[in-house]
Amino acid sequence: MNQEIPLKFYDIVDEYSTETATPVSESERDALARYFQLLITRLMNNEEISEEAQKEMADEASINALRIDEIATFLNQWGNE
Repeated sequence: MNQEIPLKFYDIVDEYSTETATPVSESERDALARYFQLLITRLMNNEEISEEAQKEMADEASINALRIDEIATFLNQWGNE
C-alpha cells in the first residue's frame, strides 16, 4: 500500500489472526491493517460507524466484506479486555 500504516495496526492484525475462523493470508495483512486503522481512527474520534460505513472502509482497504462482522466482534471483545 502507498500509505504508511503504523506498526500498531499490524499488531492488531496479528492478534486478530490468532482468533479468526478464517486464516489471514500474508497478502491480506496490509489491507487488514489499513481497515483496522480506518475503523479505530473513527472510534477514537467518537464517530458513528454504520454498516454502510464499515462496507465503505472495507472497500477502501480492499478487505473481504465477509470479515466485517467478525472484525467487529473481535474489536468488541478486544476492547473489553
